[in-house]
Amino acid sequence: MTHLGRLSRSVQLLALPALALTLLGCPDNSSEPATPAPAETPATPAAPLVQKKEAADWCPEHGVPESICSRCNDSLVAGFKEKGDWCEQHGLADSQCFTCHPELEAEFLKKKPANAGGESTEHSEGDGHDH
Repeated sequence: MTHLGRLSRSVQLLALPALALTLLGCPDNSSEPATPAPAETPATPAAPLVQKKEAADWCPEHGVPESICSRCNDSLVAGFKEKGDWCEQHGLADSQCFTCHPELEAEFLKKKPANAGGESTEHSEGDGHDH
């Protein structure tokens, strides 16, 4: 092999590792720590196509919050009775008995959410409810 052939072969052998490092990239040996890429801020979600109706905690039939309505939710009855908050005559929580305590209706109406449906309820013994 001629001197020029050996030199050409040596250049090829040296060029391969250089090419590999170029393609793969060299590790950064600088003493400065790498700064992380800034986190992408999530885009503001688009408004829903149909607006969700907020449910009001209100029983329009009985004029009290639905979550404590002793006439709509039988599972609450035992708790009211245990606390001594029960009207035996009308079969509902005494704290919700507008027949025995008419002043309570106005107090509950003050707590009625603005988005609650239904009208003011006048409860009397002849109103068709079993209480």
